[in-house]
Amino acid sequence: MSDRAGVVATAALLLCCATAVLGTARAADGKTPSEELEIFKAWLDREHPGYGCDEGPARFRNETVEAAYAGRRFYYVLTHARGIRPPLPNALSLVARVDESGDVLPLNPYSPESYRPGLKKVTRAEEARRTAAAVLILAMGDPGERRWRFRADQITARKSRKGWVCTYQHGDESHASQVTFDRDGKVTAIACNPPPVP
Repeated sequence: MSDRAGVVATAALLLCCATAVLGTARAADGKTPSEELEIFKAWLDREHPGYGCDEGPARFRNETVEAAYAGRRFYYVLTHARGIRPPLPNALSLVARVDESGDVLPLNPYSPESYRPGLKKVTRAEEARRTAAAVLILAMGDPGERRWRFRADQITARKSRKGWVCTYQHGDESHASQVTFDRDGKVTAIACNPPPVP
């Protein structure tokens, strides 16, 4: 075999190996983000026909959330609060994930279980604060955190026999949001209580 033929054969072998590795990664990970986004858009059109929003449909990109939910992706639509009058007809704000079967699963603060898949378990105070920040960011539905910035150092974590209670003060004592974790480090309650938009 000539040197040139050897180089071509080696390049072909490397290409085959790379293709096999990439194929395995995709199969293990499921759908691509763009495929999931298209599924999310179709679900919105079917479940919320004629909806209006200020942002999205788009991927929910936030470093705090991505650190707490390693390997999980979320998608969202967001309508900015503007006081009493509804901002848009059929205004919609929600965050969801797309599972391996292609089902869209909206997150619901009244159902903490919807936030559990992929969420890191809490074992220490610092983890509790960081994880609570991620949960609150998702619950508020704004990846840019334009109205409230949820930082771990702004959240208090109180440990009890039952687990952790993490509290974020929205500028005054009468408005606080909380995330509660049980002794196993799983989220068990979410309470969002920001002040009303003037």
